[in-house]
Amino acid sequence: MIKLYNENCMDTMKRIDNNSIDAIITDPPYGISFMNQKWDYDVPSVNIWQEALRILKPGAHILVACGTRTYHRMVTNVEDAGFNIRDCIVWAYGSGFPKSLNISKDIDRQLGCEREVVANSIRHGGGNSQIMKG
Repeated sequence: MIKLYNENCMDTMKRIDNNSIDAIITDPPYGISFMNQKWDYDVPSVNIWQEALRILKPGAHILVACGTRTYHRMVTNVEDAGFNIRDCIVWAYGSGFPKSLNISKDIDRQLGCEREVVANSIRHGGGNSQIMKG
């Protein structure tokens, strides 16, 4: 049976018996002050992870998502609570907003090549307007 809890973790864990949970999978605050929100000011403290360790069965695992910039803070608190850190799963991603890129134009730019202009056009309107003249 799977039981999901969607509430404050400390309130929930205090009601759970010792050594009764098979696994914890969590995506806690990353400690990056996301959009200046107070709830994301810091990573969860050692006492939260100690409570998680208390309710896990011996040999059970915890999977904790965390931000790349604050990974060291998260894993230190988890380890200080008594967990053995065994593996790290990395979600590798490019930073910034994804953009379309014309590779051939970028290569020419990097090589200092100039492209031949084959036509000029003027775009009228805004947004997704496709009205072209010229």
